[in-house]
Amino acid sequence: MPELNLTAMVDASLSIWSRWLAVLAIAVLHAACASAPIAADVPLPAPTCSATPSLGSPPVVVLPAPVTSATVTPVAPLPPEPAHLPPALQEALDAAGKAVATGDVAAADKHIAGADATAGDDAHFAYLVAHVRALRFAYAGDFERAAASFLAVIPTLARHPELPDEFWSHNAMMMIREAEGDPAAALAENDQATLCAARGTWDPQGRSTLALQKDRWHRAYLTRMLAESRTGSVKQALLQYAQAALDEYRAVGFPYSVAVLEAYFAALDGKRDAALAAADRVDLAKDDDIEDLYLVVVGLEVGGDHAASEAVRRVMRRPGDVHISRAIMLRWLDIDVSPAPTRGFTPWHAGPR
Repeated sequence: MPELNLTAMVDASLSIWSRWLAVLAIAVLHAACASAPIAADVPLPAPTCSATPSLGSPPVVVLPAPVTSATVTPVAPLPPEPAHLPPALQEALDAAGKAVATGDVAAADKHIAGADATAGDDAHFAYLVAHVRALRFAYAGDFERAAASFLAVIPTLARHPELPDEFWSHNAMMMIREAEGDPAAALAENDQATLCAARGTWDPQGRSTLALQKDRWHRAYLTRMLAESRTGSVKQALLQYAQAALDEYRAVGFPYSVAVLEAYFAALDGKRDAALAAADRVDLAKDDDIEDLYLVVVGLEVGGDHAASEAVRRVMRRPGDVHISRAIMLRWLDIDVSPAPTRGFTPWHAGPR
């Protein structure tokens, strides 16, 4: 057996161990370079680490995963703008609206059919056609067919969260269900509008606030309306829910919109002074929303200021653009002054039928 050179063996072992330590140090340095935060305004130094030499079988060092584009949450792109309306479609929609305003049903139907043929498969265009079709039926008092106009396109609109069109369809459906005397169905449409906004991508900056304001205002209004047709503990529960929604709206809504709700609540509660005081807080020079104005009329009437109420009615009846809400509110004005035995449903007269 040859003599063992222990000195040489120790030197060789130390040399290998030193190289392993060098590999470990290089790996740790790489990890530090990958994970350490870097100030945006400080330039990166030139790399000083050379390539690692091949040294037999050094210890395995697991490096941390580098930060890449796959590990960083991307910024959501802005939703695309709706497609520009073809001139033929714009002309057909405008002509249909004018025909509705003049009561020319045959002409309205003709132009709506032309708009429908021009819209093609575009979801936004289909919404615009559905809206003007619903408008035509709302002015004719055919609210079932007005609702059907939106129902025909809502499944398509639901596949386009980048568009606000489904949200506004449900918003219009709320008013249509009210016109049909069904505040419970209107509340369901309010829920759908809120859910639609939650899954939507349109208007990233303002969508949540808009949806919250719309939801709480309509939830207060419709729940208070629904309570008029109920009795006992059901009515008491609905009154509490309506008041809670109104209280939440106060924190996020507009002062005049709060005032019209307070006027409506007080009117239904038979609180004449409170109804009049709330209605008087609405500045008609700043609030021209026809639904708000209708509730101002209710508050003034219950409060006993019939002259002021009639003045607001005249403002509501002035010639203006055609809107689904306008058709419904003007209809309610007429119903409210009709004889009680034949009077239909309105928010003011929302009791059991």
